[in-house]
Amino acid sequence: MFQLHPYQKELVNQAREKLADGHKSVLLVSPAGSGKSVIIAEIARLAVMKGGHIMFTVHRKELIDQITKTFIANGVDLSKCTIMTVGRIARRLGKLPKPTLIITDETHHSLAKTYLKIYGFYKDVPRLGFSASPWRLSGKGLGDVYETMVEGPTVKWLIEHHYLAPFDYYAPTLIDVEKLKKSSTGDYSTKSIDEANTKMIFGDVVSHYQKLANGRQAIVYAHSIEESKRVAATFNAAGISAIHVDSKTPALNRDKAMTAFKDGKIRVISNVDLISEGFDVPECGVVIMLRPTASLVLDIQQSMRGMRYRPNKRAIIIDHVANVYRFGLPDADREWSLKDRPKQGKHRGKSDGPAIKSCPKCYGIVPAQVKQCPLCGYSFRADGTDLEVDPTAKLKKVDKKVFKIVADYSKTKYGQMKAEDAKSPEDMYAIAKAHGYKPGWAYHQIVARGWLKERKRA
Repeated sequence: MFQLHPYQKELVNQAREKLADGHKSVLLVSPAGSGKSVIIAEIARLAVMKGGHIMFTVHRKELIDQITKTFIANGVDLSKCTIMTVGRIARRLGKLPKPTLIITDETHHSLAKTYLKIYGFYKDVPRLGFSASPWRLSGKGLGDVYETMVEGPTVKWLIEHHYLAPFDYYAPTLIDVEKLKKSSTGDYSTKSIDEANTKMIFGDVVSHYQKLANGRQAIVYAHSIEESKRVAATFNAAGISAIHVDSKTPALNRDKAMTAFKDGKIRVISNVDLISEGFDVPECGVVIMLRPTASLVLDIQQSMRGMRYRPNKRAIIIDHVANVYRFGLPDADREWSLKDRPKQGKHRGKSDGPAIKSCPKCYGIVPAQVKQCPLCGYSFRADGTDLEVDPTAKLKKVDKKVFKIVADYSKTKYGQMKAEDAKSPEDMYAIAKAHGYKPGWAYHQIVARGWLKERKRA
């Protein structure tokens, strides 16, 4: 049996109290990495001990395998449990033992027809649902399937109390976010991501890893199988052991790859929407994000995958696709609700949580008000015009001809302007050029002002 942490015991007690008070459907929200499977296993154990029968369901087989192992480890009598994917249960309605409690994990999926079919068939059976991010991609809340909600601790609290690892977040953007367009699913289309990725150099992905997290185990989230394979090949070519997996990888090969990664035999595992919900490798502390998304659910699940706690561990998140500018940092305070998600700002670039900015030297994401980067020591200028330092500059000789051209250009009107004087994206890039800043400085200033859509309409 597991020894639950105090906050986990509290969630178990609150869930049982809600059911005892007569609520038929209760949503439990707790952050990724907070041990939802342990909480579920304890609720199941207590229910079975009282003579109940548990029906546990989720959408993917891998998660079924994981919860089965967790139930066994917690002493749950499996003969009193039905543990199946939502599809299998839906096909067997009327043939399975009637449950006294239905538990759904990753329940942000439960507005789908298959879940609703099950809930409708067992409409008199109490239900518990678990999620780290209880909104659909569309922003739709779960008020249609749950009548009340219990919230666990925040990500910040879990970090402060050593239940999640602290993290450093870097965002050296390698794509053109202006080219991203949403499909009918609500997320960015594969075609638009391909177009936004045309300038991505996978060698840069490897070099940023080597600079920020060299030697540590890393999970890469790619947007396509082709991209994931190319990333893995690039890491291997650099002498860093890497492997690619996706949903089409034969199950035996996928299991071998996962085992090799968990055993530390592989440094980098690259995947496509596979290693998100339920994947648990506490030793892995690095996440590399190459898959832009409009889904808060997906962003939270992927960015926090390296934050499982270990003493003295500090996670590193390398976001090459500007997701942080849409959703904020993993520990941003969020007001969860059964209602629909509030509409986001009109302009792309407005994120959840407090204002943030990117350090032009190390690309670290830091609070907007800080005067010195806590990651590399860079001092931000008081006027907001922060010189972007080329990290490879000390490896090169200064080209005097280039220096003279920049110096001459700085005498033009743009050389006398500051960031706040810019009236358009074109002005911002010209100011960057006049001051010798990199284009990335201008890009982040443009994102912060929400000009990307305006420029597209112009």
